[in-house]
Amino acid sequence: MKSPFKFLDSYTKDDRAIFFGRDREIEELYHRVFESRIMLVYGISGTGKSSLIHCGLANKFQDTDWLPIVIRRGGNMIESLAAGIRSASLTEQQGRFNSPADFRKGLRSLYLDHYKPVFFIFDQFEELFIFGNKEERRTFIHIVKLLTESELQCRMIFVMREEYMAGVTEFEKFIPTFFSNRVRIEKMSHRNAIEAIKQPCKVFNISLEEGFAESLLEKLSPGETDVELTYLQVFLDKLFRLAAQNLPPLGGAGGSVQ
Repeated sequence: MKSPFKFLDSYTKDDRAIFFGRDREIEELYHRVFESRIMLVYGISGTGKSSLIHCGLANKFQDTDWLPIVIRRGGNMIESLAAGIRSASLTEQQGRFNSPADFRKGLRSLYLDHYKPVFFIFDQFEELFIFGNKEERRTFIHIVKLLTESELQCRMIFVMREEYMAGVTEFEKFIPTFFSNRVRIEKMSHRNAIEAIKQPCKVFNISLEEGFAESLLEKLSPGETDVELTYLQVFLDKLFRLAAQNLPPLGGAGGSVQ
C-alpha cells in the first residue's frame, strides 16, 4: 500500500488529495503571483516551499491557464533556462540562446506554441549564489529584466532559502521592484500540522488512536507552537511503514496507527 506521506520528497500536483495544512499560504501565493511579473518565495530550509509551489499553487490553476516550466540551475542557470524553453516548445527552437534577445525570441515562439501564460519557476534559486559566478549572475539578470519587461505573457517565481537573500540585492540594482512582491513561508503551526497528519490518513482509510497527532507533535517539538516539517514527514512515513505490516489487503476496512 502506498504511503500517504512523502518522506523527504516534495509534493507534486498529483498529490493534491493528501496535501493539507497550507490553505492560507496557497491562497496568498495564488493572489500574489498576479501582482507583478516577479514573485520571490523564501523561508528557512524544511518549510515546504517547493511543495507549496508544485502542489499547492499548481492546483489553483487549470492546465489551460498556465504553462509552468521548472528550472534548476544544474551546471549553469543560463543553459538550464534555455533547455527548459526548448523542452516545453512544440516547434523546434531556431538558433542558439546567446543573448537576452535570443531568450525573448525563444519565449515568443514558446507562447505561440501554447497560447497560455508562461510561468518560469526557479526552484532552489540560491544555487545561483552558491555555485554561480558574477558573469553568470549578471547575464541572467539581464535576461530576467528583458523578459519581464516585454509584452509577452511571462511571470517568474523564485523559490529560495532565506539565508541567501542578501545575494538578491544584486538583482535589485537592475530591477528595482525585484523585492516588492515577496512571500515568506513560515514553519507549520501545530494546529495545521494536526490536519496534515489526520487528513491524509483519512484519505487512506487509516484510523489513528485518539490524541496520537497531538502527542506526536509534542514529542517532535516540545513546548513549541510550530513543527519542523522534515522531521514530521520522516517520522510519519516510518510509522506508516511499521503499521502497514498490520494493514488488511487493499479494499479492506483500513489499518491503525498508535
